[in-house]
Amino acid sequence: MKTRTLKLIVAAACVLMGVAVWWAVKGIKPEGPKRQVAKIAILPDTPPPPPPPPKEEKKPEPPKDEPKQVMREEQIKQAEAPKPAESIKMEGAAGDGPSAFSAGTVARDYAGGTPTTGGSAGPAGTPADRAQERFYANTARQLLQSEIEKHLKSDAESLTATFAVWLTGDGGIQRFELSPSGNEAHDAALRAALDETRRLFKLPPPPALALSQPMRFRLSVRPQA
Repeated sequence: MKTRTLKLIVAAACVLMGVAVWWAVKGIKPEGPKRQVAKIAILPDTPPPPPPPPKEEKKPEPPKDEPKQVMREEQIKQAEAPKPAESIKMEGAAGDGPSAFSAGTVARDYAGGTPTTGGSAGPAGTPADRAQERFYANTARQLLQSEIEKHLKSDAESLTATFAVWLTGDGGIQRFELSPSGNEAHDAALRAALDETRRLFKLPPPPALALSQPMRFRLSVRPQA
């Protein structure tokens, strides 16, 4: 009797333990994925906003160096531009015929440059005559400078000769006058060179018969003797 009762108790305990295990396993099992419900949002019936205005494109600014470059080019052009040549004047009237030199009183000595012909009103004659006069003025200046340097004896590297000459009809030097420079030694050397030039040298005949006298020159000469 006792054995039967014990078996019943053991069987009941096993059933209870099985129920407990089943319940525990059921509680541990993860739940399935939750069902998602789609939400539909109703937008208000309004027009879309206008598009933004187009951006303004900035124009490229000119380089800042352009004004400086233009100024430099103008300065270079001014520096390269030749200075107007001065005319060689002779004291007295211009005469009836065309002359290679302008008339009037010499206000200052010739400062350099290519000699030109005619006064403020311009020389008389045709363009060919004026071209011949300019050529003669240039020739006289260059030949006198070369001839004076040939006979000049001085220790100085360069001397300034300011003088006047009177020409004969065939281009010979009748006489000359040297303006003093303040240096007696230089003046003596220039006077000796001018005297040798007067005796041994003759200019080409002037293009005009009536040539106003004297012709005044201011030359920079270098001794070659």
